[in-house]
Amino acid sequence: MTDDARFGEMDSGKADFVSYCTRLYIYYSFITSQRQKQAGNEKEGSAMTDVLGHRLKVGSLVPSTNSSVEPEIAGMAIEGVTHLAARISVPNQEFRSNADAEAIVVATEPDLLPALSRLMAANPDRVIMAMAVPCFWGGRAGSTSMKRRLEEHAGVPVTVPPDALDQALTTMQAKTIAVVSPYMPLADEHVKVWFEEAGYGVDKIVGLRAPREDQVIDITADQLQTAFDRVDSSRVDALVHVGTSIAMARLAAPFEARYRKPVISVNVACWWATLRAAGIADRRDGYGRLLRDF
Repeated sequence: MTDDARFGEMDSGKADFVSYCTRLYIYYSFITSQRQKQAGNEKEGSAMTDVLGHRLKVGSLVPSTNSSVEPEIAGMAIEGVTHLAARISVPNQEFRSNADAEAIVVATEPDLLPALSRLMAANPDRVIMAMAVPCFWGGRAGSTSMKRRLEEHAGVPVTVPPDALDQALTTMQAKTIAVVSPYMPLADEHVKVWFEEAGYGVDKIVGLRAPREDQVIDITADQLQTAFDRVDSSRVDALVHVGTSIAMARLAAPFEARYRKPVISVNVACWWATLRAAGIADRRDGYGRLLRDF
């Protein structure tokens, strides 16, 4: 065979190989595009879905001293729903007077929106403002203003504790309530004003007056039971706990058995309201009637 013949044979083989690769590339490109189109239809046009939070991603703004919100929400976990948290830097304020109660509300402001920006980097679908007292401050006008600011900054719906408790109480058809908080009297007065402006009768409110911001988490079940014993009466339709640092979620069910009426814990109410607003109707036992029955 001459050199020209050999080179011609090699060129022919190379052309066949290139043609085969081209056909293979076109085939796999077609298959890939069809799969991507099918996946896009399944996700209703969404480019990506969070593997763990494929139903819902909830973000919480948690005070830096609060170690109750995250484990309580973890205990109420729902399949396909993830909970993400960012911490608002707050001072470890001592509470000796009403002025100290106001100081912690003021001290929340500098890092509030920066913390929300950090949280939004994880792309939550909804946000819980998991610090109650700044949302009660200033009555309903104050909470409305707080919610608006947070939603404008985040670009997603935000659950604030007063609204979540209101939704829970409305669901329970409660009109007259009694409240237990960790607060000083001035903060309790703001809580009382908020509920009264919302149309509720507040029969009694007891503040446990935690001595320091990081000691709210130390309030025990016995202390809470003693406080609820003090505020409960036949006039009261439901018992309410405010203060997201108090570990109260698991006590709602046994307290309902004790007092024979709804007992609403703020962290349970915020989680429940956020899930229901997102169309997630899963129920959980062990956290009171709210999350079990509604």
